[in-house]
Order: sequence, then structure tokens, then C-alpha cells
Amino acid sequence: MNTFKNMLYFTGFLKRKRKSEEQLHVERIESISERLFYVRDDLINLLPEELRYEFFMKSYISGGCIYSLYHGNEPKDYDFFVESDQLVSKLRAYFIKQSSYQGEIRSGGLYKGINMTITQNAISLGKYQIITQWAGTPEEVIDQFDFKHNQTYWKDGKLICLSDWRFVKGNKLYYNEGRARDIVGTIVRIPRFIERGMTVSNKEVSKMLLRLSEVGFSERELEILEKNQLDHFGS
Repeated sequence: MNTFKNMLYFTGFLKRKRKSEEQLHVERIESISERLFYVRDDLINLLPEELRYEFFMKSYISGGCIYSLYHGNEPKDYDFFVESDQLVSKLRAYFIKQSSYQGEIRSGGLYKGINMTITQNAISLGKYQIITQWAGTPEEVIDQFDFKHNQTYWKDGKLICLSDWRFVKGNKLYYNEGRARDIVGTIVRIPRFIERGMTVSNKEVSKMLLRLSEVGFSERELEILEKNQLDHFGS
């Protein structure tokens, strides 16, 4: 009888624990979503008035900021993506005109009292980055992210995971084998995640190396590696 009671108690304990974990997850999602409302509005207020509505309709937030917020950490920056190449062109043209210096690789200066940097990859306004390297729907862009814990996005008040929330909840790196680009950059970026307390298994590193063997090195990647300019590998 005692054994039966103990089993019932343990089963009830597991159910309560599972419910508690699920509730915690829901609360985190709601908190992140509320935070990102303010983040989006803050960036939109920095944009020229004629581009605000289009950006509102065609942008979404993704990347490491959502993972950081989920684990209670302050993001280093917030990455915004847009669904339209035309909007990317408009944004780049506008901010290039606002630059106090212009170069082949980097332009920028102060914009409304904050630091602005423009490269081929992004327009950075303080802690906000508008990614210009790729444009497209979340499914088109995020499906190409290198690690599964970052395959989440926020749009229209909804936080959506395109991989599985278990990758976001944990602290292990899982490689997205469907990624078709920048395999070298993926491997080079591993130490950054290790420094943030994440771990990676030999199995996941093997997947990256096998993928690299399939696609090979590009001339640009070899040039960067030969010059030891690893910072050129973006996110």
C-alpha cells in the first residue's frame, strides 16, 4: 500500500513539476513578446516617417536576442530582418545620406545622437541592427540560421519557433544541417557561444565538417582565413 501511495505521490509530483515548467515557459514567452513591442517601436521612431509603416508591416525580430531574453540575460543587440529587397534598398539609401563619412566597406557617424554604422551586412543604430545581407520571409531567412536555438522570431506580437523550443530552453549547440551558406563562418563562430556558457558535442561539430566537405571553401572564405581576418565572418 505504501508503495502504491508513493507511486501516486511521485506521479502527482511529476505532473505538478511539468505544469510548473510549462507555466514558466508561457510566462517567459509573454514577457519577451511584451519587451519586443517596445524594442520595435523604439527603432521605428528612429526611421524616417515615410518608411515607418512599410517597416512595421515587413519586418520581424530574430536571432540571439530572443535566446538571451529567454534565459534572463540582456541582449547585446537586437536583429531586425525585412521581407523586401526594395525596403532594404530604401533603408540603405536613406542612411547612407545621413552618414558623416562614407567608405567602400563601412559608412556611418552619429544619427539622432546615437552611433550609426553601415556595412554590406547591416545598418546598425546603437543596439539595433537592421540586417541587409538577406531579405525574405522568416521561413526563407531563419531556416538558414546556423544553430537551432536561434531559429525563433517575433512578428505582430507573436513569438514563433521554427525548430523546437527544447533547443531554446537548453544550453547546447545543435547545428542546422539544412543551412546552405557560410559553413566556415558557422565553425568560426563556435567559440563565441562557448564563451557565453554553451556547449557543443563532437557529433554536432562532425555535422558541420561534413557539410563543409560537401560545399567546399569559397575564394572569399580562403582569403579571409589566409589573412586571419575571422571577424569578417558575420552572424
